[in-house]
Amino acid sequence: MKPIRKILVPIDLDVLTDPVMNLVRQVAVAFRAEVDLIHVFETPGYHGPALLDLSFEHSLELEHWRTAKVMVGLLKILAADGITARGRMAFGVVEEEVASLAEKEGFDLIIIASHSREGLDRFLQSSVAAALLRRAHCPVLVLPHVHDKVPG
Repeated sequence: MKPIRKILVPIDLDVLTDPVMNLVRQVAVAFRAEVDLIHVFETPGYHGPALLDLSFEHSLELEHWRTAKVMVGLLKILAADGITARGRMAFGVVEEEVASLAEKEGFDLIIIASHSREGLDRFLQSSVAAALLRRAHCPVLVLPHVHDKVPG
């Protein structure tokens, strides 16, 4: 297995981010790895840029986007731990966008949190984590479900 130098972390704003970010920070520090956070908007009919890169310089112009604000906050937490990180927002099918980006840019690991869906909800909404386990070219570390909560 090759060393872990690049970690891709899909961020779902419907899942509490603290446990995921704690794990990401531990792994990134242990392996001296860079981290890319990505949030994918599943937006049918969207006709804008496929991928938006976020940095601290862009934070003022994107401040009205709740997603951008959360992402910049997470980037600041990683930077405080000395972790090189960047954020991205993409548009499309989550598992396809994440798997494609991971392969195209040579990520060594994907870290993702799972939902705990039950009954009809589980049947109607497929698991992004399960789909990534099937599609990704690199290892996928799935953090078990934590209570759903929309981050600040």
